[in-house]
Amino acid sequence: MSGVLWGLAGAVFIGGSDCVARVTSQRLAPTVLVFWIMAFSTAALTLGLSISGHWPSWHVWGWVSSAVSGVLNVVALVLLYKALARGPVAVASTAASTFTVLLVLINIAAGAAWSWLQIIATAIVFLGISQLARKSSEPGVDDHYSAQWLRTTALLGLGTAAAVSLRMFLAQESGDALGSVEALYLNRVFATLAAAIVVFWPVFLPSLRSATAAGSAIVIRDYRLALLVLFQAALETAALGVFLAGSGDDGRIGAAIGFSAFAATTALFARVFLGEKIGWRRSLWIGIVLLGLSLAIVGAK
Repeated sequence: MSGVLWGLAGAVFIGGSDCVARVTSQRLAPTVLVFWIMAFSTAALTLGLSISGHWPSWHVWGWVSSAVSGVLNVVALVLLYKALARGPVAVASTAASTFTVLLVLINIAAGAAWSWLQIIATAIVFLGISQLARKSSEPGVDDHYSAQWLRTTALLGLGTAAAVSLRMFLAQESGDALGSVEALYLNRVFATLAAAIVVFWPVFLPSLRSATAAGSAIVIRDYRLALLVLFQAALETAALGVFLAGSGDDGRIGAAIGFSAFAATTALFARVFLGEKIGWRRSLWIGIVLLGLSLAIVGAK
């Protein structure tokens, strides 16, 4: 049960992070937002490791998997923040939560044993996502969204899920080789480098954007927005940290079960703090998606 509890803690953290991202992603470009989140978390972890002295040891597969996981982290967050900025949060987050099923499919492709329960679970999840992407007829739920808008948000969430599934698999591989804290640190370092390349590249290409314009887009001049981004970085880093902690000692399945609940926690936080209405129909399909996610994990045992 410890793995499940760690995963649930991660679901709470990432739910809070996604709720904050609904605000920050509307005021910053997705790539700039990802860069600052990774930079803040890398700086904090560097300070912590410099005090403890537990720097990551050299391990070829551990470092390679961390590097690829870090790059995928950037891709996943850019797609997720685009989806969250569009809204509604319940659709974006639930679609992204399907990474659990995709992770099972990756393991099947890698030669792991599979069951028909996993196939049934996959069908249930994607049925749920297709229903979540439909425009709700309930008053006040989707009044500001068209059907095409909802479908695009869901597709961005599914793109997030594809990147996250591989990112999580590689992060777990790195955690097994190096340790959860060390794997988390390398993930942040490589993600920061990848985000920096994307953000600062236009500075050196005047034909794309002038250095002045690029600099003004990168710097966060509003201190309240900077504090929100810092808070978001702390939540996002904590989510991956506890997920990796729960994935040790054969806890991968349990951690994934708990973490898959983040679609529900994000929707709940959005309802409480942002006032976003969910509606009974969408709540029902969120529950069905979570059921499918749980079946996928049970079938992987």
